[in-house]
Amino acid sequence: MTKTGTLTDMVYDAILGGVVDGEFPVGSRLPSESALCEDHGASRPIIREVLARLRAQGIIESRKGSGSYVLRRAGAPVQMPDDVASMAEIETCYDFRIALEGECAFFAALNRTEDDIEAMRSAFGGFSDALKENKRGGISDDFGFHLAIAKATHNIFFVNAFEAIKSRIYMAIDISRQLTPTPLGVRRQTLVSEHRSVMEAIIAGESAKARRAMRHHITKSRNRVFKGESH
Repeated sequence: MTKTGTLTDMVYDAILGGVVDGEFPVGSRLPSESALCEDHGASRPIIREVLARLRAQGIIESRKGSGSYVLRRAGAPVQMPDDVASMAEIETCYDFRIALEGECAFFAALNRTEDDIEAMRSAFGGFSDALKENKRGGISDDFGFHLAIAKATHNIFFVNAFEAIKSRIYMAIDISRQLTPTPLGVRRQTLVSEHRSVMEAIIAGESAKARRAMRHHITKSRNRVFKGESH
């Protein structure tokens, strides 16, 4: 259960938590809408909004006349850091990141030095290697890659803004990797390709291309979490 936020957010987190921790196993039928209303003290429109969101993520499917069934689950519970209120907050943070990191990439391409390029390459290499054996590996390297780009702007305000949302970024990356049904090899190829596109544009000094590549990457990351997209 979330600590703050709307009732819709709290019900969503509670049902998602039940899927993730195995209370509702893959293939099982969720309680009926009326039962969920009673369990969570929520109206039927709220329950239907939550179920629609879970369907959009590919976590459940609804069968006419039968109910909603669990399609997939993660291997561990989703635990919110103390300063993260809800999944809705994570989703809002993605929108902020699209704007913030797009501009970070733009100015990094204009202002990067050889030291900045080396830092990006180092984080990219660690991230790529960590993904080879563990789909939840490389989170710190992933964050480090994006932080290296913020630092390459040589604008402390970009760096401070990015570091201020560190816990949200870590949480979003971990949730994405927990919930994805995509095979590890395919997922790694997609992530490495997206990150490489950003890095290469920055190294080449192509600022507009770097911005587009970063916005594309963050948008796809958001969609993998909240729309159930596999690529």
